[in-house]
Amino acid sequence: MNSSLLKSLHNCQTLKSLKSIHALLVVNGLFASSDILLNKIIRLYFRFGSGTHAHQVFDKIPQPNVFLWTAMIHGSVQNKLYTQGFSLFCTMLRDSVAPMNFTITTVLKGLAREARLRDGEAVHGLVIKYGFDFDVMVQNSMLDLLMRCEKTDLARCVFEEMNVKDTVSWNSMIYGYCNNGRIEIARELFDMMPDPNVISWTSIICGYVKVGDMSEARALFEAMPVKDLASWNVMLSGYVDFGDLDAALCIFNMMPFRDVGSWNLIVSGYCRAGNVDSARSYFDRMPSKNVASWTMMIDGYMKSGNVNDAKVLFDQMPEKNLISWSTMIGGYAKNGEPQTALELLKCFKKERIKPDETFILGVISACSQLGVLDAAESVINDYVGPTLLSSLHVSTSLIDMYAKCGNLKKAAQVFETTSGKDLFCYSTMIAAYANHGLVREAISLFEEMKKNNNLEPDTTTFVGVLSGCNHGGLVDEGWRYFKQMTDEYKIQPTDKHYACMVDLLGRAGRVHDAYNLICSMKVAPSVAVWSSLLAACSVHRHVELAEAAAAELFKIDPHNSGNYVLLSNIYAALGEWRNVAKVRAMMRRNQVRKNRGSSWIELDSMVYEFVMGDFTYLNSENINYIMDLLAEEMKLEE
Repeated sequence: MNSSLLKSLHNCQTLKSLKSIHALLVVNGLFASSDILLNKIIRLYFRFGSGTHAHQVFDKIPQPNVFLWTAMIHGSVQNKLYTQGFSLFCTMLRDSVAPMNFTITTVLKGLAREARLRDGEAVHGLVIKYGFDFDVMVQNSMLDLLMRCEKTDLARCVFEEMNVKDTVSWNSMIYGYCNNGRIEIARELFDMMPDPNVISWTSIICGYVKVGDMSEARALFEAMPVKDLASWNVMLSGYVDFGDLDAALCIFNMMPFRDVGSWNLIVSGYCRAGNVDSARSYFDRMPSKNVASWTMMIDGYMKSGNVNDAKVLFDQMPEKNLISWSTMIGGYAKNGEPQTALELLKCFKKERIKPDETFILGVISACSQLGVLDAAESVINDYVGPTLLSSLHVSTSLIDMYAKCGNLKKAAQVFETTSGKDLFCYSTMIAAYANHGLVREAISLFEEMKKNNNLEPDTTTFVGVLSGCNHGGLVDEGWRYFKQMTDEYKIQPTDKHYACMVDLLGRAGRVHDAYNLICSMKVAPSVAVWSSLLAACSVHRHVELAEAAAAELFKIDPHNSGNYVLLSNIYAALGEWRNVAKVRAMMRRNQVRKNRGSSWIELDSMVYEFVMGDFTYLNSENINYIMDLLAEEMKLEE
């Protein structure tokens, strides 16, 4: 009976069939008939990703032996439940069950993945106690742990004291030195190695790839007696990361066989280079695709601004994971389509996938752009728990979002409760105060940051400070901080800094000073700089400088109707109707159309956009009816 059951378990391919066999064993009273059967069932449950069922089986065993304990520990580690695996090991020792060498190697593997050196040292004490200190498998696991914990010197001591060194021992050292950036020592060991295998060659090649020495990596690759798929992919990955697509393509075409990872690398390379058409060509030629293939191509389209093709691919995906959803939602946010991002979020919620930090950051960005607080609060309540709130990136994004949604009090609360604030976090809060007109608070926080936290302001920080001075009309303070930026911190002003200063001077009526500042710029004035001057000239009706600013804007931003309208309004205010006609003629000649006004409101965490002249909206009749009622009510009140 046991033989046939073992055969059934051996042929078991799904969790469903395993549960059926398990149920049959229980019904027939054979569940605990053999430790071998129990061991096999526990391992299969872990293989199918159901650690919960494995625990249920294990917990019913009165006195599990070392093989059953080891099956539980090994299954936990294989499923990346490293803490659980170590906890089981500690419980096993408390139950006075002596470990095997395989038990020790499995525990060390789990500790290595989390770089838990102190626990590893404790296990090493048990290694000596149970007489495994000369076991090559255990020693190799210890080498891996020490290397992953960046204790290369200790690893070398263990390695030198080993009586027997096998290929795994040498490879662990070579791979460890490469991962720790010690390529010279790794090469020395590689050259000393008695009989390097394909893993040895691939490890040393990977080491040279990581330090950017592609010529030496290529020389070693060419010298390899036997090349496997992993070695080909390492070279391909190196050239892609190095940005040498010609060499990458050469390797790709030379490959005797390719897997989906090889195709993904070449698609990724072209996407990174911005050559989306070539990337799509290789994507379409792929014999088989995985989720990563689709996601890379979608990401390529998003980064090139082609959201439509990205959406088409996303809809065609046979299987989607969290990264796919993050790429789409974050992509929409980055491409200025926050409303579409939030609409896609509704679909995501139906998938019941647990989001990560990257996903949350994309959603927060969309909420920030729209300034919709209810939708933002809904996302925070649904997804942002204590773990994510402890992330500095998430906290900083929340500060920015609350500020852009108009809730500066909440932004300040998040800022105050954030631990380990960095420069970006301070810059975000300074900009929040500045944009809300709280100039003194912005300047005070800026000075506090420099004095108490020893953080040196950067380009972004000064944009916030100068923006605050601009909003508050503090011309002298603005000049002082601008000079401090260039003279004390040696920061080269960008167009954003100049735009702030031009706007500040323009608002104060010092349009000539603003124009002179533009003329002194060491970088080409951007649209924002000339637009600030034109807006100031519009307020102060300075025709000559307005014409100069408009002339530049017509060159670099010829289809922006706002520039034409501003100049036309200046002429109209001064009664220069002939010039007004010329501007309008210029608009017709350049086929410039006035941008239609739009607005949106948030209701029940939904965003509704209204565009001037658009009567196709679903509830337009009801809206117009209510508007008419309000208009009548206003007339009666008069």
